[in-house]
Amino acid sequence: MNARRELRELPGSDCGEPDRAARIGDVDPARPLALSLHLRDPDAAAHPPGSAADLAALARPLTRKQLADRRRRRFAEAGRKVAAFAAEAGLDVVDINLPRRRIRLAGSAAQAARAFEARLALYERDGRRFHARSGTLSLPDAIAPWVQSVLGLDARTRVRRAVPHVADAGQGGAGGPDGLWPNAMAQLYGITTQEGAAGQCIGLVELAGGYAADDLAAAAQRMGVARPKVTDVGLLGGANAFGQGTPADREVALDLQVVAGAAPGAAIAVYFAPWDKFADAVLDAVHDNRRKPTVLSISWGVAESAWMADELAVMNRALRDAAQLGITVTAAAGDALATDGQFGAHAHVDFPASSPYVLGCGGTRITLAPDGRSIADEVVWKDGTSGTGGGISDRFDVPDFQAGLALPASANGDGRKGRGVPDLAAAAALVNGYRTVVAGVEAVQPGTSAVAPLIAALVALANARRGKPLGLVNPFLYANASLFRPITQGDNISRGVGYQAGPGWNACCGLGAPKGAAILAALAAVA
Repeated sequence: MNARRELRELPGSDCGEPDRAARIGDVDPARPLALSLHLRDPDAAAHPPGSAADLAALARPLTRKQLADRRRRRFAEAGRKVAAFAAEAGLDVVDINLPRRRIRLAGSAAQAARAFEARLALYERDGRRFHARSGTLSLPDAIAPWVQSVLGLDARTRVRRAVPHVADAGQGGAGGPDGLWPNAMAQLYGITTQEGAAGQCIGLVELAGGYAADDLAAAAQRMGVARPKVTDVGLLGGANAFGQGTPADREVALDLQVVAGAAPGAAIAVYFAPWDKFADAVLDAVHDNRRKPTVLSISWGVAESAWMADELAVMNRALRDAAQLGITVTAAAGDALATDGQFGAHAHVDFPASSPYVLGCGGTRITLAPDGRSIADEVVWKDGTSGTGGGISDRFDVPDFQAGLALPASANGDGRKGRGVPDLAAAAALVNGYRTVVAGVEAVQPGTSAVAPLIAALVALANARRGKPLGLVNPFLYANASLFRPITQGDNISRGVGYQAGPGWNACCGLGAPKGAAILAALAAVA
């Protein structure tokens, strides 16, 4: 292979063996692998994510056609070179999608390992066997300048956020201690309009589980809202897998029913994908030219430290694409306090909530007024080992929209100043939690996983009133902090590490809880 005599190490591809996993042997050389090769522009100016120059470049979103045409021209040469490389390596080219800067390849484990100089092995953890790689990847000179990441050589799982306790709903009524229906929760925050969210599409990214149409219909009927139009979109082998006994069914139901109750009239696209295809799934959802979501809600995530650097980079580029296309992305900040479900006494923040292109959503615990129709008190959500995530990013520097804040240094004692998480917060505790229907049974659910779709609904309502999508709203919200009610009491400390709430922005609840009516009016008036 003359074209492969000169090899370059792929920057950012270095990784160790999976944590807490036993190596049990070699990968079957004939095992089929699906790979995705992600492109970068070797001539593009590299502005740090969230920097003033970066955000300035995103200030005027592009249409989908404009972005696609630009990338087809820019990456045509890269597409030809990668296709030639694949043919020489014996890999099949499944798809070349230049607007997504991705080329999908297929081949055996042996072919893939030779093509990228990958060290593959078979591992086992918690009874699950999977293939993973260690070390670095290498590329021939012809394509090395064009390639950012190669995904699919590693199927390791990560430590996910623990699913908080879920309670069967009693007879307390929608406004009582047994939980509030999502539309009632939205009304508490003023997240409601007469017009609704007609004309908007809210995308939900789901990495496991599924939902039953009858559950959604029952929840809509009990909330007194129209049943939304929902489209299931299977990505990269994912599908609606309701009823297989996993807690993920509760997650999917929560996402759907919060959006249905808080943003009546919006169409909903549910993007189902496998967990190990998270980054590619978000990329596909962002670039869905059929449903064209204007808002994307992500209730899944793991600590930044659990992400491989190349996969995190692909995901963050997809999130930047969302901002470039005028799509607002909301993401849950995690439900396991400042340690984010990781072992040891070290603070972590959740990604993708820590991306500067995302509205990170933290959690509060609300106390209702005696009439059950307003919030009498609101503090940081913390129930034992469950509670809102938040802190200082280890991966992203302080974005320009947070530059004027008195951000705390990292709780890890290294003095680091980085992206602060979350950006805002809303009800996430089990007490006065979200009443839903799962497998025909009413249940009250907690979690920042409910806040992400609630805020997505708020943005969709503002988009509908405004007549066009808002896109990246973080700079506007930080410039108008009076649109939030600060949450000043509580903490997210876990194992002695974490953060206290206080006046202004804090690493538990961000800017605070939204004053929904004021935010809707302000966002609708954005030029």
